[in-house]
Amino acid sequence: MTSDLRKMPELVVLFQDHKDEIVTAWAKKVHSIPTSHYQQYSLEEITEWTAQGLTAIIESFRLGSIQVLEEYLNGIAYTRLQEGFPIYEVTEGLLLAKEVIAPIILGFYPTHPQKAIDAFTQLDICLRYMVGYFGIIYSKSLHSQLVNESHKRLAESESIQRTMAALLQKLNLDEWLRVTLSTGNPLPALERIPVVDSLAGLSMEQRKPFLVNDPSDPSNHIQAYHRNPDLQSLLVIPLFAEGTSIGVIDVINKPGGFSKDDMRIMGLFADQAAIAIENARLHQQAEQLAVVKERERIARDLHDSVTQTLYSLSLYVDATQKALQGRKTDKAQKHVHELRKLAREAMLDMRLLIFELHPPILQKEGLAVALKTRLESVEARSGIHTGYHVMTERRLPLAIETELYRIAQEALTNVVRHSQADSVNVTLYYGKDRFKMKVQDNGIGFDPEKADEGGGMGLRGIKERVQRMNGKLHVESTPQKGTIIVVTVRI
Repeated sequence: MTSDLRKMPELVVLFQDHKDEIVTAWAKKVHSIPTSHYQQYSLEEITEWTAQGLTAIIESFRLGSIQVLEEYLNGIAYTRLQEGFPIYEVTEGLLLAKEVIAPIILGFYPTHPQKAIDAFTQLDICLRYMVGYFGIIYSKSLHSQLVNESHKRLAESESIQRTMAALLQKLNLDEWLRVTLSTGNPLPALERIPVVDSLAGLSMEQRKPFLVNDPSDPSNHIQAYHRNPDLQSLLVIPLFAEGTSIGVIDVINKPGGFSKDDMRIMGLFADQAAIAIENARLHQQAEQLAVVKERERIARDLHDSVTQTLYSLSLYVDATQKALQGRKTDKAQKHVHELRKLAREAMLDMRLLIFELHPPILQKEGLAVALKTRLESVEARSGIHTGYHVMTERRLPLAIETELYRIAQEALTNVVRHSQADSVNVTLYYGKDRFKMKVQDNGIGFDPEKADEGGGMGLRGIKERVQRMNGKLHVESTPQKGTIIVVTVRI
């Protein structure tokens, strides 16, 4: 911006002589702007502002330069922005100087209208330049503030995302609040905080955050934290899940103390943390329910297979004893043959039940080793020839390996119990972006469509597991010609 501002010695003297009058009248007019931010400040504060403005105007006329005006406007632009002033209120306040100064100029040049016009012209140039330059500086400051705010919000979001994983854990809440996660410089001696007589408990009870920057104030309810003498400031944010208070987040000792903006940021974090914690709890409940169902299923299997077999064994033992007492050796030999057969069946059923549980080796060694162990422990001991091939082995996520193990387990159990096969081959192929598992036997086979309709032989369970992994299942079987099951999943 350019300006035709000139040196005006007479105006300098005039404004200095009437300085108190101009400053006071200008401040009153500014303070009286309806519904403006100026009304939030005292008349004394605004008088200081108008004094600074008039000083800049006087100096600009004394030097015939706009540099003093720019220095003054650079100083107030960012300040007014931070104080929440919109640009139009500040420009209106600057222009009100003309209403105050005009009568003084007219009184000073009562018989020299041309000098009065020249003075008005220079004053108008001065004030217009101030308004225009302020608008530019204010806009730049506003743009800078918006950019900084955007970067700040982005940093907040990224920070929350980075720390969310640490909150995916299980919690137990009772009459004490347990410290489950800490970072930075935590309170080393503080593991449990009483709900009663603490800000943490008060935050949960009243369902609102608390901010303390003066721990010495006895009304702050921070007695529970006094075991650490280094506590200087504390921010407590409650955690809610479906309307129920489940805990709090404590943030301590921020240099310079906490602000309302800190409370807002941690409120956003607390909302996300509560969701993560509740998800972890639901996952825990689902795991517990799955354990209960698994125990019920094993109990049914024990009753339907092993228990019934053991009962049959006891009957054959009694029958064998009676046959021997009656010297019926041929009958006793038949009973012993059945006893051996039933004992083998019971042993096989027990092996199957054991390997239907989640084997520790799966988590420790992975799918390839777990399946090899299964084949050696169950199928091979049952007299079935086993073939096992693994290509480019590597570990997969445990959840995927568990599902694949269950599928293989179901397929192999069908081989042992139903297929009458004497050979089974398992192949694992670890590709770049997909995994393939193939189980093939030479048994009596079955009709896949009839098996699917009847829900038999575990085929439905295999399909459900494959669907959970968004995988593909291929089943090929013909009566008397064996069965091939292929599962493919993306990795």
